[in-house]
Amino acid sequence: MYNTRNTSLLTGNAMETLFVIKDFPVSMSCIPTNFSNEKVLDMEFQICKKTGIIQLKKYPTFDDMYISAHNSSSGQVWNDLFELMATKILNIVDKMNNPKVLEIGGGALLLASKILKNNTNIEKYEIFEKNSSLKYSTDERIHLIEEYFDSNTKLNYNPDIIIHSHVLEHVWNPVEFISAIKNISCNYHCFIVPNLQVTFEKKYTNAINFEHNFFITEPYIDTILYNNNFEIIEKEYYLDHSIIYITKYIEKEIIPQSFPNLYDKYNQLAIEFKDYHNNEIAKINEKIENFDGIVYLFGGHIFSQFLINFGLKADKINCILDNSKEKNKQRLYGTKLIVEFPDIIKNNKNCAVILKVASYQEEIKKQLYELNKDVVIIE
Repeated sequence: MYNTRNTSLLTGNAMETLFVIKDFPVSMSCIPTNFSNEKVLDMEFQICKKTGIIQLKKYPTFDDMYISAHNSSSGQVWNDLFELMATKILNIVDKMNNPKVLEIGGGALLLASKILKNNTNIEKYEIFEKNSSLKYSTDERIHLIEEYFDSNTKLNYNPDIIIHSHVLEHVWNPVEFISAIKNISCNYHCFIVPNLQVTFEKKYTNAINFEHNFFITEPYIDTILYNNNFEIIEKEYYLDHSIIYITKYIEKEIIPQSFPNLYDKYNQLAIEFKDYHNNEIAKINEKIENFDGIVYLFGGHIFSQFLINFGLKADKINCILDNSKEKNKQRLYGTKLIVEFPDIIKNNKNCAVILKVASYQEEIKKQLYELNKDVVIIE
């Protein structure tokens, strides 16, 4: 089963097709080696002529996509991002008396742990999270609700602050999602989104996929916030990775804004993305064909799936490398490749790693060279 969108999420206008990647795995999870219920779906990129928003025409159900938690928020990039966000949240809640915090999509609870660790004032901390691993926190103030937050969600209290990180790009409908947050009647709405425009410009494969199945960029987000009475107090750009929004609900009459039309710009971006990967895969395939040693691929995630579905010769790859304990010895959905820790390259005198991991490139490259100074990085 899958969902189909024929009209723009922003305006309801008709969409036109840009290109299609056939038979793409519906989940970016890592699964037991004997898992057999794998599914594929054509990834059809479409664009709205009135606004320029890019969307995938078909996308899987949540049950098919989110088989297991696959973002453990590990590594320096995530740690520093959440340290920064926690500081901003604490600057707000420290001025309140016994504030009530609601987090949507808490993941492995890294952000929650950083906020609660440095605050004894918070009275209530609720988290809506369907697939939490409780990896980073066991704080007794946390009340975990294993459900998705949506327009039907009802609370018996009004949170002082609602927070979410890398959630907006995953929801069914971003307009309805922010409207639902408005209806909860919070004072502050603070969140992090991936900087999708920059990541797509840089051809990163974690920009648009079945989980990020619409191109919800900054100009659209700003308009949705304004139309829901959320005033942007602060906006901070973190690397090429994320944008932090600090907003406050303002009770006033507004004249709704129209969405900007970015059709020409985003149409060109999509064409460049497709052409870039077709060319890159041809180059990588030639390199690994001529490499006389063991070849690894980094990333038990969407990074590897995109490369393989653009034509990377998976039969030339020994296994996938990934730092996640949860993924170790598992198989990447839609492939035959098993995940191993990067330590496997330590004593290998003749090995190469294909590395295309977006904002994490330098962090992982440094790790690989520390493990094996002679490793060949194919990027």
